[in-house]
Amino acid sequence: MKNIFQYFKEQVRYFPVAYSMSRYNTKSATMHNRFGRVWEILDPLFQLGVFYLLFGVLMKRVIPGGYPVLPWMFIGLGVWGLMQKTIVSGALTTYNKLRAASVMKFPVSILPTSAFLGFLSEFWVMIIVGTLGAVFSGFIPSLYLLQGLYYFFALLIFSVSFSLLNATVMIVFPDLKFFLNYSFRFLMFLSGAVFSMRQFSQIPQFILQGIMLNPFYYLIEGFRDAIFGTQWFWEVDPSIILSFWTLTFFILLLGTHLHYKIRERISDFL
Repeated sequence: MKNIFQYFKEQVRYFPVAYSMSRYNTKSATMHNRFGRVWEILDPLFQLGVFYLLFGVLMKRVIPGGYPVLPWMFIGLGVWGLMQKTIVSGALTTYNKLRAASVMKFPVSILPTSAFLGFLSEFWVMIIVGTLGAVFSGFIPSLYLLQGLYYFFALLIFSVSFSLLNATVMIVFPDLKFFLNYSFRFLMFLSGAVFSMRQFSQIPQFILQGIMLNPFYYLIEGFRDAIFGTQWFWEVDPSIILSFWTLTFFILLLGTHLHYKIRERISDFL
């Protein structure tokens, strides 16, 4: 627990540094383009356009529960994209900036948080487009939207914790980045971001129950519940809630323990 408190203390103390780094990284990624930072908005819009052509025009389908396909999918992709990029890119960024962190004297633990902040623009574009699509489809915003704060907090804690764990392991085992990329390509379809798992009747019930315990699935469905006004977060199956927070706490506990243990020998890996 001491490591967890130390971790959160560093996040609060060095938050301005993490934020400045995220803005710098975003600017440097687009500064040589003619449209500059406008691509922060255009890029997710183009991604949504591709999915619109695929699933809105060429491969029309129905989502169980009567939800509009495109808004339902856009919300899922927004949440999935932020988690995936924070976890994978955050781990890679931490590994690549070890030397810079040692020279500039800021804690390596803030790098996953910096990655999370850097991808927020794309996340909000997708969520806003998905929400507007839901409104135009007849779903009126309600008090259920307030629980978006809870799910955003859960999204933040899970993403940066998992990113910190992977970043720490990657310092010792750099090949992990390949396993991460392959795993997330597969997980995208098991997370419910693009397809509703309930529409596949051939999936055995016990496997479906296991998929619903997937933390990615929990967060994606949670944001959909908030926007479509399906149910409150405390009305979700208690076993799913308990599974999510137990796994998140374990990842945070293990990630901080390994991080501070390895950080004492960080010079050995430079």
